[in-house]
Amino acid sequence: MTTATASPDGAPRPRTVHNEATQTIEFGVVTMGLLVVWLVWVSDGHSPMPGLGADFSPVELGTLVASSSIPAARTAVDREREQLIQERDGFHQFTTEVDSIPVSADGGAGLPPVGVRQANAVVGELDSVRAAYRECIMELEHFDQLYGEQLYDNMASELSEDVAMAVVHGDRFSLPVKRATIQRATEASLRRERLLQTVDAERDSLDRAERELRALASDLEAEPSLSEFTLTELFEHERRLSRWKVRCERSLRRRQQHIHAESTFRSNPDLLFVQPYLYAELETHFPVLDACLRLHSRLETRQQAVHRAITYR
Repeated sequence: MTTATASPDGAPRPRTVHNEATQTIEFGVVTMGLLVVWLVWVSDGHSPMPGLGADFSPVELGTLVASSSIPAARTAVDREREQLIQERDGFHQFTTEVDSIPVSADGGAGLPPVGVRQANAVVGELDSVRAAYRECIMELEHFDQLYGEQLYDNMASELSEDVAMAVVHGDRFSLPVKRATIQRATEASLRRERLLQTVDAERDSLDRAERELRALASDLEAEPSLSEFTLTELFEHERRLSRWKVRCERSLRRRQQHIHAESTFRSNPDLLFVQPYLYAELETHFPVLDACLRLHSRLETRQQAVHRAITYR
């Protein structure tokens, strides 16, 4: 899974960066690719799921949604959410620790204004700041796996190069350094909080889509074999299929609207869609769209079978 940290300008920095043009093309290719697969199979009168015909098998149809990428997507979202919470709380704790570390007597506000790079204070207190960062951030369970950076590199990415230079390579801990460190760490914590809101919205969208698709699959499973229908019942069944297709298309449109509504990390235009960020390790970056298209193709196959049954009665 791609995980964001922060660049010096405050934008999340993914482990794998996707620029806007690439992700736009990627989203178009994925969507069109799924549509092409659907159209080819439907035009040939086949189901895209091997071994399934026009009559639905309750067991196999019931697993269409369960075996999709949606459960894996939920796991990825939950894991990302837990990591973001740990990082948010870690930076908050770090600000508290830094705030409790005193500056030296000659590092107060009474000195002439100096830049962060030039601000200095007692080495022992800088040791305390570095120790607090290691404890609060670098000792998180997932840090080595996702970031694997040294103190200076990670601090420069999260808090700015100025702060990293003053804390890691400086020899004094002045008031300007303290204030800048607290401010940057607070911003890093708030970035996680904002990203958590996006991740929570994605989780809600996944849950709603799965409920809708499971309900639709359940309705389909309740239908008997076509051979058991009278001619009148075939016409009624065809109308039900049309209504189910509308429900599936509605779920598809709602999901597309959610993707575009949450399409950009507001502080980083390079991350156009949240889905490739969250689902980099899954077979598809758009699991709900994939499941919707598969279910819709099943409805098309069933409807074509009904038309043939009506024709030859």
